[in-house]
Amino acid sequence: MLKRPATWLAAVLTAVTLLFSACGLPSNQASTEGKTLRLITVLAAKSTDAHQNETAFIFNSGTVETLVGVDPQTLQIRPWLAEKWETTDAQNWTFTLRKGVKFHNGTEMTAEKVKASLENSIAVNPGIKKALRVQSIEATDQYTLKIVTETVYPALPSSLVHYNSVIVDTSAKDSKFPIGTGAFKFESFDINGEAVLVRNDNYYDGKAKLDRVVMTANSDANGRRSALQAGDADVIYRPSLDSLSALQADSTLQVDSRPGTRVYHMLYNYSGSNAALWGNEEFRKGIDALVDRESIVKDVMGGQAQVAYDVFPGDYPISPKVAAHPFSTEEALKHFEAAGLQVSDGKVTRDGQPLTLKLVTYDARPELPKIAQVVQDQARKIGIDMQIVKADNIDEYLPQNDWDLATYSLLTITRGDGSFFLNSSFGEGAAQNHGKLADPELLAKLEKYNTEADTTARTTLAKEIAQYIDTKYYNSYITAPYETSASKKTVTGWATPGNEFEFQMITKDLDIS
Repeated sequence: MLKRPATWLAAVLTAVTLLFSACGLPSNQASTEGKTLRLITVLAAKSTDAHQNETAFIFNSGTVETLVGVDPQTLQIRPWLAEKWETTDAQNWTFTLRKGVKFHNGTEMTAEKVKASLENSIAVNPGIKKALRVQSIEATDQYTLKIVTETVYPALPSSLVHYNSVIVDTSAKDSKFPIGTGAFKFESFDINGEAVLVRNDNYYDGKAKLDRVVMTANSDANGRRSALQAGDADVIYRPSLDSLSALQADSTLQVDSRPGTRVYHMLYNYSGSNAALWGNEEFRKGIDALVDRESIVKDVMGGQAQVAYDVFPGDYPISPKVAAHPFSTEEALKHFEAAGLQVSDGKVTRDGQPLTLKLVTYDARPELPKIAQVVQDQARKIGIDMQIVKADNIDEYLPQNDWDLATYSLLTITRGDGSFFLNSSFGEGAAQNHGKLADPELLAKLEKYNTEADTTARTTLAKEIAQYIDTKYYNSYITAPYETSASKKTVTGWATPGNEFEFQMITKDLDIS
């Protein structure tokens, strides 16, 4: 009998051992990489610079943090890298920093480092400069920062929530990606591909459960869903509403849905060719009466939304108590007649001619064109021709002023007090005031709100402003969509964010088995 060399037998045993070891590894784990999770979000990064990136991709990655955060349950601002903040006049602010925090390169986070980071974000990002309104920043000791604003500015803490105001080590000039303080750090980052994150073992708030995360973005909802169903992703953010039933029917997957902070609405154009119509409150009420909110929530949103009538729907401290808006063509005709239009045989005319309005929408939010069609169908019943136009880029189209109505989507209940939304949407010349509404009484209310330092009083004023906007019917607020996600049932610790701009997606508690 031919004897095999002992070295041959050892090699066979080693190979068998390795084979069985490999077979015992879950598909999402590698022997050298540990537990890895794959996330697909919606919007890709436009830059590797955390202070200039136009999307929240970097913030969502859990690699960077801000001085002030938002509590995901209450939506109120909370301490984060700053332990507390104080002011006596809402212009001179003192921020006390958390001790024991280190950047990913091992450098300690000090007041000087935070000062440099904030000054850089202000220097490179005009939006942050405008949002923070900072006159000066001073590091008074190792963990204390003094910030003076240009004017009395009670909203400074909530403005520091912005994902472009994250704190990074700006002295790390040679780094190809942000050096933050988060539970994860970048191993690689390709804005046209994927970001690979690894656990930050020196995280001040405890080690993350995952070893690695591979994070990508895909703006196509069907693409995100297909990746999850094919096993190429473990978590996807915001699957399309019409795919939820199929995802829920899959025994290996779990779908999560929660109230969001976004509102779908119709903007009115107060400066276009039909400005005289929109300046008439009765006309606005007539248009609003054509909006079948209940049907939209049921049929367009698939029940994954709540009816909205005002800018802050829900039961938040700033939410006003408003009455339901009536829906019927009869109600609409009553208001159109009161607005001076001619109503005969259930049809509306202006100076004897049919009324034509241009309604612009866009596909980035796939429910918005469907909402436009629902309103168009109701308007047609009473002789109003709403011509639907789809814009490739809605924010580039609206400034051209060639429209009457626009379906739109905005975060409204942001940063705890709604200040960002109110000022950006109703301030004179504000970025989101696309219809160029200019109401002196509303502007006066905003001015009072912006200079009020007392938190309780600010909440009351925000609620009063929301109530005022509702009574004037300045736009039609229609529905507040839920935020949704889908994941493998092996994923734990995932929390669907209320929106992608104020909350991280990758956290230390996220895990996969």
